[in-house]
Amino acid sequence: MIKAAFFDIDWTLYDHASHQYISSGIEAIKKLKKQGVKCFICTARPYNSMKLFGIFDLGIHWDGYICSAGAIAHVGRKCVRKLLMDKADVYAICHKAESMGYTVEIVCPQSRFLIAPPNQYVDGYHYVYQYQLPRVHRYHGEDATGLLLFSPKESDEEIFSVRPHLDYYRFHECAVDVSGEPHSKGDAIVDVLKELGINKEETISFGDDIQDISMEKETGIFVCMGNGKPEVKEAANYVTDRIEDDGIVHALEHFHLI
Repeated sequence: MIKAAFFDIDWTLYDHASHQYISSGIEAIKKLKKQGVKCFICTARPYNSMKLFGIFDLGIHWDGYICSAGAIAHVGRKCVRKLLMDKADVYAICHKAESMGYTVEIVCPQSRFLIAPPNQYVDGYHYVYQYQLPRVHRYHGEDATGLLLFSPKESDEEIFSVRPHLDYYRFHECAVDVSGEPHSKGDAIVDVLKELGINKEETISFGDDIQDISMEKETGIFVCMGNGKPEVKEAANYVTDRIEDDGIVHALEHFHLI
């Protein structure tokens, strides 16, 4: 019996081609909840970004969320996971990026902000992810779960060398995720299930991108969307149809969950 389900947002629930949440998937999750299954958001987006993106306005009473690619996890209102960066590392990366003419988004547990006005790399990122521009102000030692560095790939070596012990993940030609230590969505799922007292064999997860592969190890069933990357399909227990072809619905029906 499946007791908990975890859903990625981008290209899993939200179709960036049509710029909308796929209604069939949203309705399927509502049916899943009526079956008594606890449903969680599981995204690389920080909390503020996913909130502004409308994930809490879909008529689904989510049982919690994992965000910032596993740095933060909540079960209901209880925070069960929070990884914060060393402030000296944040200052160092921000200083180096600014000296090269780039900007950085400081990702806090509940908010985010840019340390300098948007540049062409922010614009390039916005084109793909419909990025909601945060406010701009200096970094003054706020708690940060991670950084979003807006810069070109050719700058990576120089910037990364300032703090080589940090974890860097360039997921877009204009943007790099920076964190204090490696972490994943799967790591956060472990903490959520421990809090709930649920075994991983009693769970299912959905995703499409490289960062979603970690969910396969920590959930009983990992479903890759038909529009997912080849590496994710290879890791998945089941590959469903594309997001626009009702992939969420068909997977849940395949496993007799709705």
